[in-house]
Amino acid sequence: MTSKVQLLGLIQGWKFQEKKGSAFYNLFQHLSSTGIMTDIVDFEIPNLVRKAYFLKNIALSKELWKVKDQLDVGRYELASKHAQSAVEAIDSEYNSVIQIGSNYSVEGAQYIKNNDIPIFSFHDNNFSSYAKSLPQGLAPKDFLDRAFRFEQRVYDSLTRVFTMSKTLRKSFIEDFGLPEEKVVYAGFGSSFEVKDLSNKNYNSKNILFVASHSFKEKGGDDLIRAFRCLRKVYPNLTLTMVGKDWNIDEPGVSCIGFLDKRNPKDFKVYQNCFERASVFVLPSYNEAFGEVFIEAMSYGVPCIGTRCGVMPEIIEDNHAGYVIDRGDVTRLTQLISDLLASEDELKRLGFLGAKAVATEYQWSRVIQRVSSEIADFV
Repeated sequence: MTSKVQLLGLIQGWKFQEKKGSAFYNLFQHLSSTGIMTDIVDFEIPNLVRKAYFLKNIALSKELWKVKDQLDVGRYELASKHAQSAVEAIDSEYNSVIQIGSNYSVEGAQYIKNNDIPIFSFHDNNFSSYAKSLPQGLAPKDFLDRAFRFEQRVYDSLTRVFTMSKTLRKSFIEDFGLPEEKVVYAGFGSSFEVKDLSNKNYNSKNILFVASHSFKEKGGDDLIRAFRCLRKVYPNLTLTMVGKDWNIDEPGVSCIGFLDKRNPKDFKVYQNCFERASVFVLPSYNEAFGEVFIEAMSYGVPCIGTRCGVMPEIIEDNHAGYVIDRGDVTRLTQLISDLLASEDELKRLGFLGAKAVATEYQWSRVIQRVSSEIADFV
């Protein structure tokens, strides 16, 4: 039974999460629709203060600057104070809390301490998974150690840790030493319905790439290099790049800017991109979860990713496509060429991916796992 659960949701930057229709936004929406989430608390570090922290971490390379800003424990501690203040200002009744992420802690909030409120968290990533994606020696060891210790303290204070992937669950257990029973695979739900694939055209010779930031890190440069080679074999091959106007002037390449999935017109354009695609390619160097792969699978589009993070779990374990080593443009080119040459293989992979979405990647399954676990502690 979950009717006794009165869950308070805690998130940093709710408006941003809503704008991009993130997994965290969808999780809270579905928990609210079931009636067990009584309120959502949004908090932010003031913009000027946030900018000051960003400038404080300035470094010679943009890459190091980004990492130092991402893992700034001083900012985590400040975020914790703002989160605790936001929770203490809430009048709603609640008997449990679920927070998004681990770069803040609310265990010190007075009401939570006084009433021994259980705190849960939901994750698409953690420090260890993120750190493994960084170039060797990029950030000082003591800097990384501080970030690790902060997250460790947060996890130790939590009642349960929910993960979006089985790969991440394994990381929490092995890298942070959390007991197996404390880390629960919750999963992820597609925002798209699985489509009828009987009329799907797998011979469109269109590659789809979706990324709203970090073009190089998402493997955009690698894909462009592969595409130039592929056009020599397939002169009519096209590449659709969605998420930002990347200002790429290449024959056959079409760049579509940011599409707001809450806007019906934008959402229709976004859907059409998947409907037209023969194959979805995101040869990313770092992918926390990669929900866009699930979106592609919903439309029966075979996927190509890289052998890092959760991509092997989503793509290979579901027989929805293939993964390659990061930066292997030769293998990427050959793999795309092989798939484009076999409509039967594209169809096989597409149908298996859609089947995985229909049976596993549904919000109803996620909410059932989360709500039943929380109910055991209230």
